[in-house]
Amino acid sequence: MKRSRRRPQPQQPSQNLDSFLDVLTNTVGVMIFVCLFASLTAAVSPALVRTPIARETRKQGYFFECRGNRAIPLDEDNASAAIQQFFRRVNDNPFVDPQHLQRQFRDFSHNTRYYTVRLSLVNFGGQPIIQTLFQPRDRFGGESVASLDASTSTFRQTLRRLSPSRHSLIFFVRPDSFDCFRAARAIAWRNGFDVGWEPMTEDRAIIFVSGGGRRVTVQ
Repeated sequence: MKRSRRRPQPQQPSQNLDSFLDVLTNTVGVMIFVCLFASLTAAVSPALVRTPIARETRKQGYFFECRGNRAIPLDEDNASAAIQQFFRRVNDNPFVDPQHLQRQFRDFSHNTRYYTVRLSLVNFGGQPIIQTLFQPRDRFGGESVASLDASTSTFRQTLRRLSPSRHSLIFFVRPDSFDCFRAARAIAWRNGFDVGWEPMTEDRAIIFVSGGGRRVTVQ
């Protein structure tokens, strides 16, 4: 007697969990990123608090260099007065020979307390550009971090003769002088001044360009 084969019964389709697994994976991934972001923010939060977002200002900038972990005033206002006097002499002779004018710019020199200021007339895109170069006179000039906050320090005396409503302090910071910059910035903030800064490599010269070539931002 032949046995009849049992026909395979069609299986009911099982429930598809792919969508659920996708949602679960995405949720776990987002949670991991949130945890990483929170950890990084907690690690660097002091720096974020001390370094606000920069903004442009119309206040007059008063410039310092931080070099050798010392704060050095450029006395740019003193240099500007000497440069304006030089320009008045040049403008008194409108028929001056261009080569002679070049020599006059090249020969210009003015000493502030810590810098020798020189001028150069260069051609940029067919337009004459005047550059003002600040060359350090004293390698160990300025004031150390320890003496910045003394009542008799040059830095504090400078702040007393400036106005927070009309002036902002701008620092050129060399790689070895961030401690000095942070100390000077804290004193300036405590006295109500806006502060801006620009990182400078060790050998980069401090040059101002005529025509508003430097945009001043503060924190």
